[in-house]
Amino acid sequence: MALKVKAVEKKVKFSKTDEGVWRWVMSPDLYIALSQEKVIKEAALRSGVSRGVMQACWDAAREVIKAWATEGHSVASNDVKHQK
Repeated sequence: MALKVKAVEKKVKFSKTDEGVWRWVMSPDLYIALSQEKVIKEAALRSGVSRGVMQACWDAAREVIKAWATEGHSVASNDVKHQK
């Protein structure tokens, strides 16, 4: 995976009444996504789960995220082990 970023000067405002300040903000310039197959293969190797099982898990998670996102839910990326 590669991520190329560039700095862009933008006026940053924190409210509608705020005048804002000019700051350099990093933004992605080029992003090359990992292939689904590569992610599944690596996750299977690291977890000790077969690639077929990992593919089924990947497909199920993708469907859940699509369903929840279309229902208006946010999908957090936090580690659930640390949530109480």
